[in-house]
Amino acid sequence: MMLLVLLTFISESCTKKDMLSGKENAEIAGRAANNGNALPHTKQYPADVANDWFTLLTEISRSQPYFSPQALRLFAYSGVTLYESVVPGMPSYQSMYTHLTGNVITVDHKKDYFWPATANAAMARISSRIMQDYPAPNLASVLALETSLNASFESVITPEQLQLSNEFGQYVADKIYEWSKTDGTFNPDGSPVLCPPYVLFGGPGNWVPTPPFYFPAAGACQGSLRTFIPGIVNTVLAPPHPVYSTDPASAFYQAANEVYQSRNAITPQESNSFNNWRDALPMYNPLAHMLRISTGIFIKENLNLEEASVIYAKQTMAAFDAICATFKSKFHYSLIRPVTYIQDVMGHTTWNSLPITPQTPSYPDESSATASSIAILESYFGTNYAFVDDIHKSLYGERPYSSFNEMMLDVVQSRVNGGTIFRFAGEAGINQGRKVGTMINQLPFKKE
Repeated sequence: MMLLVLLTFISESCTKKDMLSGKENAEIAGRAANNGNALPHTKQYPADVANDWFTLLTEISRSQPYFSPQALRLFAYSGVTLYESVVPGMPSYQSMYTHLTGNVITVDHKKDYFWPATANAAMARISSRIMQDYPAPNLASVLALETSLNASFESVITPEQLQLSNEFGQYVADKIYEWSKTDGTFNPDGSPVLCPPYVLFGGPGNWVPTPPFYFPAAGACQGSLRTFIPGIVNTVLAPPHPVYSTDPASAFYQAANEVYQSRNAITPQESNSFNNWRDALPMYNPLAHMLRISTGIFIKENLNLEEASVIYAKQTMAAFDAICATFKSKFHYSLIRPVTYIQDVMGHTTWNSLPITPQTPSYPDESSATASSIAILESYFGTNYAFVDDIHKSLYGERPYSSFNEMMLDVVQSRVNGGTIFRFAGEAGINQGRKVGTMINQLPFKKE
């Protein structure tokens, strides 16, 4: 089945690129001509290469599937690599790699780079190298897309220019990959860093493994990884949650009761919404879901390569930092999950959430990743941008939204309805994610 999906994807990609013929090809070739020491501008090219790569990477993350932390790293470093591979052709922008690390990616301004080709080579290289660190890497589809796109460039540029562009893209990817290895995921010898078993806080209101399988906590070390913005996990640490209480008149009890009532009265439409955002079938993850929505918007709005590379980089960096911040807060507070409270305190001993409750403390919620992404999108498309989420159309139907915030509220509501989170945890996740997205937006991507 995966082979069929891959062949269909490659076929569509080739068809789209084959349409760049005649006058359009001549225009692109003309844009690529080097005038003195001025590199061709990235914004003169369509965003097709970037869109194709993130479509493939989200598909890989679904079909593999990778755990969310693995997918986050793949997307985040791919987003940065895409940006760094084409930023020399963006006079108003500057290297984030240099800003964040103090190191330099060397660019020969006398050479004639073809930015779609540098982006293609860079994305193929970084995704391959990162996936090689994971079990059973899916590299065949990466090679197939890289080869397909290179073939489409052969009618536009010379073999020498293609080779030059490929070499630069690979060089950029190698620099970013070496940096990625120092984020705390791996030991110096290349072996994965093993997170020590999580020690329960104990006491009323603190997290314990949840039914039905009572798995141990997952992700306790996610908040310790190096983030793109240093120290952001502490800067945006979630504020204290409502005071834990078993008193039926308390805010905490009422929040749990809302979850209990919502889960009991869930409608088929609400169940579809829950499953749509749960991303279990097919097995996406929150960032992959948002990237698919973003790619659809980029195609609809006909973004160029410069615009797409900036937004992809910001979105993926923001989501990575947001999840690190969320897990830092989760294990700082170690708050009980609704299912434990409803069974043990409210006395509904057979009650359960719609799916298996995630094996992490409940506060704040991982909706921060989606919220960080929409903070980026709102800065480009506005707060009232209308769109349709059709990612799981065949299973759960289309979901039209009048704004990104409306979608964000639907995500939280779906999780309350499904019984997995307290509303206040979802709201805290939104606030935390938005703060992270705002801080990523404030990085000096543009030159002053």
